[in-house]
Amino acid sequence: MVAEIIEIFFTRVFDLSLAVQLLCVAVSTVLLLGVPSGTKFNPLKFAAEVVCLAAIFLVLNLTITVIAGVARLFVGSYWNYLIGIVLYAFVRSKHSIAARVTMAIVVFSVIVLMAAFGTIVGNMLENHIGKFDIAITKNISSLLMVACSVVFYLYPVYRYEMNASSVALNATCNLLSAMLFIVYELLRAQNFSIEYAARMFSGYISIVIVAMLVINMVTYFMTYSTCRERERVLFYQAERQKSRSLEELLSLSESRLAELREVRHDVKNQYAYMQTMIEEGRYDDLKKYFEELVGTFSRPLGEMIESGNLFIDSALNLELSKARAVGIKLDVRVSVPHELPFSQNGILALFTNVIDNAIEACVREKVADAQIDVVVEMRGDYLFLCVTNPTKKTSVGEEGQTSKRDKRLHGYGMRIIRKVVKKYNGYYRCFVKDGYFVSEALLDTHYDGKPVKHVTRGGV
Repeated sequence: MVAEIIEIFFTRVFDLSLAVQLLCVAVSTVLLLGVPSGTKFNPLKFAAEVVCLAAIFLVLNLTITVIAGVARLFVGSYWNYLIGIVLYAFVRSKHSIAARVTMAIVVFSVIVLMAAFGTIVGNMLENHIGKFDIAITKNISSLLMVACSVVFYLYPVYRYEMNASSVALNATCNLLSAMLFIVYELLRAQNFSIEYAARMFSGYISIVIVAMLVINMVTYFMTYSTCRERERVLFYQAERQKSRSLEELLSLSESRLAELREVRHDVKNQYAYMQTMIEEGRYDDLKKYFEELVGTFSRPLGEMIESGNLFIDSALNLELSKARAVGIKLDVRVSVPHELPFSQNGILALFTNVIDNAIEACVREKVADAQIDVVVEMRGDYLFLCVTNPTKKTSVGEEGQTSKRDKRLHGYGMRIIRKVVKKYNGYYRCFVKDGYFVSEALLDTHYDGKPVKHVTRGGV
């Protein structure tokens, strides 16, 4: 029986229009799930993936047909595509999970709607044009699948961070429209009256399909616009924070310069006084004054962090001045190479956001004699940042929760941290342990393919 079903499949079901559809579905899937927009296009690799995926669709189609034939059931003609797309999305695609889910559902919805459109329009033309070959409309609808996929490819949502509501909105619209026509196909196959009515009202049904496709596309582009606008806001927020940090660094530098000027002026006065004592022969007084002066040298001019890495030192000294201004002790341990492959903007954004959160938490919770511990060191090929601050919380809770007046700024701060970590193939996590809030971040020094020489210099 299985052999008979396979023979029927290749003699009656598998034809040129099905082969074209398999290839077009494979092209759409690989285009939206396997080829990141903006990367160098490799035609040979693309063609190989398309052929392999089309073969997988064919095998799945044959397998489902055999199972349905043995069980004497009609299950429809789209499940092979759904299974193949899902497998490709979670095995081959490198997009984020949210983007994979969204693009997989979009591809499947386009396939179902366009395939249904080609069949219904073909049936309608068969009723009005003698000897019309329905394969023509099926092939055209398959090519339209690719055209729609190209449009989505030019405006990919996976360039931006997607939230749960965006994924849910697209999933709901696309899945509902796809499942509606899958159910419609099942009913047509099992009820002659529905099949007859479908042929009679095929024109109206084709309009409904186009309307659903338009609704799905509008939903997709609304999501794209929202994600793009959110990314722009994040960019401007990051630039604003960068400017503020640079202003604070400049203010810190000017403060240090003013201290040095005061020391210089004081030293000049001291030299003049000692010169006077020498001229007057007051050597005992000079000796006593000199001993007192040496004692003042033990007082540091100002605590500064000098690890040898300019970018990290700048960020840490900035945070040190912030902590000192609010009466919080910042205990810093640094052991890093004098050169790292990360940009100053990336280091500044990550360090200031993570340590600022710790400082603000101590101020907000009014922790007495608060001390924040900061560890910056190399762990293998990764730069490791660990910030620990005392807290009254018992758990991290939902990510993004904050008691800040402007909750949006906290959200953008966390997104900036995640963006920096993602850029450098890193990792970020935070947790509460034994009354301390711990934030950890790792940045990969090989993110650009260029390893860093691990030459360390003095740290604090």
